[in-house]
Amino acid sequence: MTAPHPGRFETPLAYQVHPFLDPNLHRRRPELVRLWLSTYRSIRDDPAEYERMIRAYSLPAEDGDDDPRAVIERYCHDADDYLDDLLRLVPEENAIPLRPLPETRDTNDMLGLLENSFRAGNRRRRYEAVRKLVLAKLLFDVDHCRTVRDGMRHKKKFESILREKLWSHLAEEGEVEICCGFDDGSGGKGLFRTGIAAGGDAPVWRFPVRRLAPRNGDPTIDIYHYRCRFKREAIPSASLLADEGTLTLSEKPRWPRLGRRSGSIVSKMIRRGIADPSMVPDLLGAMFIVGDRRQAYALERRMIRVSGGPLRWRDRVDTLRGERDRSRLNPQSSSAFRVLKQIMGVLTEDPIEETPYLFSVEIQIYPIEEYLRTLQDGHFASHNAYKKRQFLNDLLPVLFPPDAFEGETAALAAAASWD
Repeated sequence: MTAPHPGRFETPLAYQVHPFLDPNLHRRRPELVRLWLSTYRSIRDDPAEYERMIRAYSLPAEDGDDDPRAVIERYCHDADDYLDDLLRLVPEENAIPLRPLPETRDTNDMLGLLENSFRAGNRRRRYEAVRKLVLAKLLFDVDHCRTVRDGMRHKKKFESILREKLWSHLAEEGEVEICCGFDDGSGGKGLFRTGIAAGGDAPVWRFPVRRLAPRNGDPTIDIYHYRCRFKREAIPSASLLADEGTLTLSEKPRWPRLGRRSGSIVSKMIRRGIADPSMVPDLLGAMFIVGDRRQAYALERRMIRVSGGPLRWRDRVDTLRGERDRSRLNPQSSSAFRVLKQIMGVLTEDPIEETPYLFSVEIQIYPIEEYLRTLQDGHFASHNAYKKRQFLNDLLPVLFPPDAFEGETAALAAAASWD
């Protein structure tokens, strides 16, 4: 891994937005370090001041019987679990040296972590203390963000619109099996194909296909799969049906130890340099898998018509038709990744105010062949490979900076180069 050593005016975006993750903050932003040091000294010398500060930080009112220490301790444990879940993405032998030190795990209060950040005997311990504070803060912010808290209600609203305006025209067409894999023949070595003959190691996928009849000049649209997901829920995974030997789409927890599953939101906030979880653009997303590219555009047009027209849509990215929008995808996206996506604004009733408000849904539409590519771990467009690249290229250098982990350069290099 090439360690970033930016100068004063070349601070990575993640450190600009989350400055206390920066191992060189004392050089780039010394005024922030002085602010932390002043705070630490005041709460160290005055227990009552410390109590007032953590109560204001973690509870909505000065009075009340809730224990602010217990709240902070809970999110400190979550911060450790978040890092453990991230390190599952690298081989065990590389992950072990990078896991939080026992001294860091054992410290789960704000004062103790601040003390370690200034007075611990080595740089790694000092950095881990600050990182734990920042991660605990981000996890706390996600849990207490109004937009996140409303996520499941927004999901129900969006799905009710689909049932009323789109799925009411849907007809069941039965199940379809598709075999796909890499075809080494016909001079196309490594070429990914669908509809090949079943046999060998080629996976066979089973989809319950539903059909939208032609309308307003648009063709028939075959819906192979649809799912709406809130970012704190599970992610897609393959599930083998042993009795029939076919695969269907199912789900599993992305964050097995972090029970409330805020990890995906926190990761995006760090990677994209987002300070407020309500600004994460894809908290709510919907995925549609259709027959081919023509059907993808037809579904887009139909959804635009039933949702209030083009003014309710923004940030369109189309890599089905060509490469013009490629640069608008995440830098870790594969050059073979093909998708039609944009953000849909949905107007919904406010349970408190009379005036309705808008929330956003990221809509992704894939032709079936393009989507099956993302399920092949051997293909560069693989979703698993994409998540691994995000961690190795965007999160690992930020959360495990070489400047703070000088004794683990071999583990960092091995983790960063792992394929």
